[in-house]
Order: sequence, then C-alpha cells, then structure tokens
Amino acid sequence: MGMGIWAMHFIGMLACSVPVQLRYNILITLASLLIAILTSGFALSIASRRDLTAGRLAVSSLVMGAGIAAMHYTGMAAIRIQPAITYNPVLVVASVLIAITASFVALWLFFRLRTLDHRFVRMVRASSAVIMGCAIAGMHYTAMIAARFAPGSYSHGGAAFNNDWLGVTVGMAAFAVLAITLITLVYDAHLESRSRQDARRLAKLNEELSYGKNLLSLATQAAGIASWEYDFATGRFLWTENDIASLRDSNLDPRHHGDALLASIHPEDAAAARASILSAARARLATCTFQLRVAGSAATIYLQAHAKLLMNAQGRVSHLLGVSWDVTEQVRQEERRVTLGLQLQEASRQAGMAEVATGVLHSVGNVLNSVSVSAALLTSRLRESRVVNVRRLAQLLPDRAPALAAFFATDPRGRELPGYLRQLGEHLVLENRELQEEARALAAHVEHIGAIVAAQQTYARRGGNAEECDVAELIERGIALYFSLGSEITVRRDYHPVGRAMIDPHKVVQILANLLSNARDAIGEQPQGSKVLTVRLSPAPPGSFQIEVEDSGIGISSEAMRRVFEFGFTTKKDGHGFGLHSSAALAREMGGELGARSHGTGRGACFTLRLPMAGSEAEPQRQSA
Repeated sequence: MGMGIWAMHFIGMLACSVPVQLRYNILITLASLLIAILTSGFALSIASRRDLTAGRLAVSSLVMGAGIAAMHYTGMAAIRIQPAITYNPVLVVASVLIAITASFVALWLFFRLRTLDHRFVRMVRASSAVIMGCAIAGMHYTAMIAARFAPGSYSHGGAAFNNDWLGVTVGMAAFAVLAITLITLVYDAHLESRSRQDARRLAKLNEELSYGKNLLSLATQAAGIASWEYDFATGRFLWTENDIASLRDSNLDPRHHGDALLASIHPEDAAAARASILSAARARLATCTFQLRVAGSAATIYLQAHAKLLMNAQGRVSHLLGVSWDVTEQVRQEERRVTLGLQLQEASRQAGMAEVATGVLHSVGNVLNSVSVSAALLTSRLRESRVVNVRRLAQLLPDRAPALAAFFATDPRGRELPGYLRQLGEHLVLENRELQEEARALAAHVEHIGAIVAAQQTYARRGGNAEECDVAELIERGIALYFSLGSEITVRRDYHPVGRAMIDPHKVVQILANLLSNARDAIGEQPQGSKVLTVRLSPAPPGSFQIEVEDSGIGISSEAMRRVFEFGFTTKKDGHGFGLHSSAALAREMGGELGARSHGTGRGACFTLRLPMAGSEAEPQRQSA
C-alpha cells in the first residue's frame, strides 16, 4: 500500500516538466517512501480493529492525511534545485485537506463495506477504490500546483535520472509489489476460506460427535453400563464413565478407589478373566468377555465385562478398554431357575415313583386279597384237620396190645375202628388234595405278584434308540442341571477328545443325573474342606470311553462299598436304594459298566462309567420274584 501511494507520487513528480534536469537526494527520497509505508501501516492497524468510533475516525483521518502530505512534501524536498521551490499556502492547505478527507472517506468506506454481504458490494468497493485513487491523485496534483519554480533555476548535486526510464522502472516495481501483494492476499484469503470451511466442518462434526456422545452416555447410563480402562504394565485401573448402583451402595467407588474394587474380585474369577484375555490374545481376537464376582458389603455382586484388547509393539496386551454392567439379578434368576428345575425334576421323579408304587400296590393288592383268602382257608383247614385223630388212635392201640384180637372182636369201639380208619383215610386224602389245590393257587398268586412287579419295572425303565452324540455336551447338560453358576461347589472339567459316540443319550443323562446328584449331596454333607467336583472324560481302549465323577464329599466306607449297587441299599436318610442300582443296570444294557471307588469315610468318592463308542443294547436279564 505504501509502495503504491509513493509510486503514484513519484511518477507524478516525474510528470512535472521543467526546463532543467532535476536531481534527487536519494536519502530524502527513500525517507518519503518510508513515510508512505508507515502511514499505510497505521491505516491498516486502524482498519483491523473491531470497531471505529467517531473520535477515533477523526484522529486517524488527521494522522493519515498528515502522513500522506508529509510523504509528498518530503519527496519534493528531495529535489536539489536553486533557488528553492516555493509554495502557495492556500493550495498547500487545500492539498492537506484533500489528504485528510481521502483518509476519512477510505476508513469510513472500509468499515461500512467490510461486513456487508450484498451482490453489489464488489461494485461499490471498486467505485470506492476509484474515488480513493482520484482523491489521492487530486491531493498530489493540488500540491504540485502549489509549487513555484523561480525563473533561471538550476539543479545541482544529488542523482540525475532519465525521467522516462525512471518512471517506467518505478511503475514496474510498484506494479510488481502490488501484484505480489495481491497474489499473496488472494492465496491467504483462499487459505482463510478453506480454514473457515474446515473450521465450520470441524465444528459441525464436533457438534454431531458431542450430540452422539451425549446420546450414548444417556443410553449407557440408563442401561447401567459403565466404561473403564486397565493398564497391564502399571496395574492402573481407571473408571471413566457412569456408575453402577450396586457398587456405589456397597461403598465400592471405582472412580476414586479402583484398587479396592480390584481387591474385591473373587480370586478364581480374576484368574479366569486373565486366562480369557491371554487366550483371546493368542487367538488374535480383538475382544473378549468374562464375568466377575465382587464381594459387596451385603452380598456378592456379579459383573459382566466386555473388553477390547490393545497390543503393544511386541504383540502383547498393553491395555484393556472395556464396559461392565451388573448381572446379579440375571444370575440370581438363573440360580432360581436351576433350583426350580431340580425341584421339578425331583418332584417328577417322586411323582413317577409314587405312580409306579400306586400301580404296583393296586395290582398286587388285588392279588394279595386272593392270597389272603387262600392263606386263611389253609389255616382253617389245618385247624380243622383230623390228623390229630391219627395220633389218638396211635395212643389207643398200644394200650390194647395184649388182647388186640378180642378188642376188635368183642369191643364195640374195636368193631367200629376199621370203618373209622377207612373214613379217616378217605377224609385225609380229600383234605390233602384240597390243601394241594390251595397251595397251587397260593403259588400262582405269588407268581402273579412277581409278574406285576416285573411288568412295572419294564414300564418304568427308560429307553430309546442309540444315536450319534457329543459326549462332552451330554456331560455339560447334566452339570447344568445340578450345579448353577452361583454354586459354592467348584466344578473342574478335564475333557480329552473322544469323538462322537453311538449311544442312547437319555440313558447316559439318567446315569449322570444320579451320579451328579449323589456327588452334590455328598459334598454338601462334608462340613469342612474344599468343595470340589471333578468330571473327567477320556478314551478307554479298546473302542470305548469312560466318564469319571469324583467328589470331595463324605466318602464311602469299605463295608458300604461292597453293597453300593445293591437294590434297596442306601446310606441316605431319605434314599430308596434305587438310583445306583438302576444306573448300573442301564450301563449293562448299553454294553458298559459302572464302577466305584473310595479311600474311606471323609475322603471323597469316584464313580466311573465305561461305555463302548458304538453302544449295543443288551437284552436285560429279567428275574421274577
């Protein structure tokens, strides 16, 4: 801006035609350029302010006008001429007023036009630039008219230049500076426009992100989901957002006491969570899921966690970013569901046994009525039997032995004795025949009772077709029935791959149900020590597999071990002695066997079920009572 004003002034001076070769003082000429630059800088500093009051506009106009006039007259002073140039005071004052007025108009127009947004603004700005240029040029030429050169003046000292060459040079330099300035301004405006667009776009994205974050925070807060971060290197635990009501009620504030929360996690769950994380890292999984038990002030709190794994340069887990929520109620509901399922299963079993017992008693009762009648008849017949008369006769005959012939010939009792013996014999033969008939009827009734019991056993025996099954899945099904997630008993699994077996799944589950139920009861009766159930699955050559159910319960004595599979034998107060017996029978039906071992009372027990991979249904051996 300063270069443009000064170039206009200097080229205007070169346009002044005098009869002598003018010479210029270089330093004074450069001083005039410096004044133009300083004045322009002052104008830009005023224009860059946020507002422009009337007083500030008046003072700024005076300073800028004086600066422009000072630039002109300093440039005139750079001309080395004798006698010196004189000026018309009125025109000098007029030139200064023009400079001040031009400055006032320039500042006022800038502030009026810089914030307007109208389609004619560019035209108005161009018109203002023309007016401003004419005003500055008018000030210059008014000042030139005010100059008076004396006749016979001559120029001496300083530098002499060719006016045409100097005008072209200064003009080209001024236009070059202006062009560079305009190009820089256009590029800067372009960058500023892009920056404004990027800033608006970034502000919009930030607004959308903030909106989405607020919605997500509201949703997670409503769902009771909290977020956290864990640093493996330092062990630092940071709870980042939201609270879990159950933790807060238990005085476990993870925001301020993260270490206390970590210390409250059940050791087994902490080890299981670490194993799950390492397993996911080895499998190159991005996330992992685990469940934790936290010891609260009133009760155990169950937390479900879902974590994202962040790896370091060595491929090891460095950080965890996770979310957690309270699943205590779901766990409690699952425990209640399992408990109700067990109760329903036990009630169904009791109802089935009652139904079988009712059927047996009803059928057997009818037959027992006949047995009772036959037994009563036998008792009555035996009570009325005349066999005792045979004993009396045997006692009478020895007394008459010396005159036995006379007794039969002369004694009336003797003469009647042969007929009596004949009648007694016939009666005893008939009585014997009747008693044999009643005995055969009684035996038939007893045989009928045996047939009823055998029929009921056949009806009660569960069976089905053999099918290809996953043995581990069957074991898990049985474990799920008797051991819930919140159980105090620790279930350890040791499964070795055995492939898929062709077996009857219903019978296998029935056997496992009996074994797991007995193990649970045995562990529950053990007052001290660890409560552990171990279930093993392994191949057992040739072409078979075995399932071991080992508990840390009350154990089995050596005397009871010999009778453990007998029908009706039990060590439980409410037992029936039917479970292990029927389980062993089912194992034999599938071509396998069920065994047991124990090191004694208080040292646990282990039951082993061995079955062929391709099970065969053996024809059960039925025995009648």
